[in-house]
Amino acid sequence: MMSNARTPLSYVAAAIVLFAGLACDGSGAMETGESGDSGDTPLAEGALTIDATEQEGWVYLDLETLEEVTPATPADSDEWDLGFQRYSVSSNGGTSGSGGVEVAVLEGVDFDTLTSAPADGYIADAVEGTPDGMSLEQGYAFDGWFDYSPVDHTLSANGTVFVVRTVEENYFKVELLDYYDMAGTSGHVTLQVAPIDPPQ
Repeated sequence: MMSNARTPLSYVAAAIVLFAGLACDGSGAMETGESGDSGDTPLAEGALTIDATEQEGWVYLDLETLEEVTPATPADSDEWDLGFQRYSVSSNGGTSGSGGVEVAVLEGVDFDTLTSAPADGYIADAVEGTPDGMSLEQGYAFDGWFDYSPVDHTLSANGTVFVVRTVEENYFKVELLDYYDMAGTSGHVTLQVAPIDPPQ
């Protein structure tokens, strides 16, 4: 049994849906959209939905291939760039991993018009344990991707764009779009991803 097998993203034919997640089978499967497939795809090109419904397990994504990976030891692996668990998004750097991934947080930037990565402003995950050693304080570079409503206790994407410098030192822009599937089930994270040029 291979512990570091790559799982290809699944493609399904359906009407194009950009801002809503799709129901997954609970196995960490991802749905994605890509032009050139026969028929319509469920998400626009560059967008995918990740089943991050597990309370303790993480789903790991390699941005170069847009494939889910299952590293044997995620904290010491260069196979992944981003990890997903419920609303938390980790990056393979800082306290989350040894891959050297760093993230620039860009507020008020349009995803479609961003073509090159910023030269500076990159941060790494810095998740620290509390004194009792029983819980963690949030410290992921992606922590600011959503707004929380205390009225109905829901999360909504706030349009923040993130630029990720990957393990391979390539650059990708990432925007999280939704946290719910079409039935309203939480933990189905929809995001759009596209490569961009390195800093000019």
